[in-house]
Amino acid sequence: MQRALDFDKTPALGVPLPFFLNVPLFALLAGLLATWAGSQAFASRWNGAALALTHLWTLGILGSAMLGALLQILAVACNVRVDAIRTVAGLTHALLTAGTLLLAAGFLGWWPVAWVGAAALLGPAFALYLAAVAWALWQHRRQVYKGAREILVPVRGALAALACTVLIGLVLALSLGLGSAPPDWIDGHVLWGLAGWGGLLLMGMSFQLLPIFQVTELYPRPIARWLPLLIPGLLLAWTALEASTGLPRLMRETAELLLVGAYALWAGVTLRLLWTRKRPTPEPTTLFWYAGMISLLACAPLWIWMTHGQSPRAGLVLGVVMIAGVLGSVVNGMLYKIVPFLLWKHAQDAMIVPDHDPAQARVYLKVLPKMATYIGDRPARWQWAAHVAVIICWSLAAAGWAPAVLAAGPLQIVSAAGLAWNIGRALRLYRRTLRAMAALPHHAPAAQTRGPLRAGGRE
Repeated sequence: MQRALDFDKTPALGVPLPFFLNVPLFALLAGLLATWAGSQAFASRWNGAALALTHLWTLGILGSAMLGALLQILAVACNVRVDAIRTVAGLTHALLTAGTLLLAAGFLGWWPVAWVGAAALLGPAFALYLAAVAWALWQHRRQVYKGAREILVPVRGALAALACTVLIGLVLALSLGLGSAPPDWIDGHVLWGLAGWGGLLLMGMSFQLLPIFQVTELYPRPIARWLPLLIPGLLLAWTALEASTGLPRLMRETAELLLVGAYALWAGVTLRLLWTRKRPTPEPTTLFWYAGMISLLACAPLWIWMTHGQSPRAGLVLGVVMIAGVLGSVVNGMLYKIVPFLLWKHAQDAMIVPDHDPAQARVYLKVLPKMATYIGDRPARWQWAAHVAVIICWSLAAAGWAPAVLAAGPLQIVSAAGLAWNIGRALRLYRRTLRAMAALPHHAPAAQTRGPLRAGGRE
């Protein structure tokens, strides 16, 4: 397994950053909506407010972050660069953002025209992205870095699952918008989206990023090799059993149980690796990974409660834990690694450090802040605490506890505001750094000349 990243292949800052900026924006919208809707947001998974909240999370928060991160990780970890990446990223971001807002509005007002409009925006967004990434994977299949298979196998599975999720979602949206009865594909839409697209992508990234950034041991080879193959197979088996008539329900539940067990195994191994990491002090990203993996382990008893219990709220609680607890935690934590690194790296690329005058070189290097200063450890930990409170509160609200329903929206606003403040502070520092570099004597843009301090160099 490759443990190095080629940061010279990093795309332009304008490629992933707009996707990442969507995360605090849509998180804030989710908090405002939960505050405004109150108990209606957690009354039922079929309630309009609950459906709007769900898609603000899955498309606006999680989808934006994962689409942007994938463009980054394919380039630096796999040597797979998407053609016309600025155009693909810009169009996808614009269509995804507008489509998500329109879809949420459609659920809130139960407007058929909004569902059709959202499908007309989201369909091309995902089609463009999937086509561009699939072509890049095929085009660069012989140039991928040695040892990148552990990333590419789950990434291919995640992209296939995303295509299934989008197709099912488009059929459901168009059916509702055109007034026809939608097919009974809701469970498939949820399972392919969360366990397929979201779960497989995070699994693939963990194989590469945890050993590098958390200084853990490598994942055991059987885990890295077989789990990314097993999970799509179980999803296909579940889909076939769901579509078949006359088969016992136990067969479908067995496929679900094996799927839950596969992810619980990954969560357990990940927690062990994090616990035995070589870096003693946990970073905020480490804490978010802990929260995500503990939430994933909690999904096993919640699945048993949903499958064999009598409470109609079990599925709603499980959905909250999977979306906000598992995927939301890991995505939030990854931003605290990716965003500071991207800003530091692009600030570094914008400067030429003169090697003929050591004293002047030290002056130049002093202008560059260290990566750790872009987002402080303490503010990130405070936001982590707020996010954990959101997971607990939203889970209790989904279970029907009235005090948690009242606190769910405000807590989400606090967490989103903390994330927005931390990312905004990093962006302000980046802009101040560029202005300070422009004021240095004899400064030349890095695009014109190559100096000794190159991309991926020292801090």
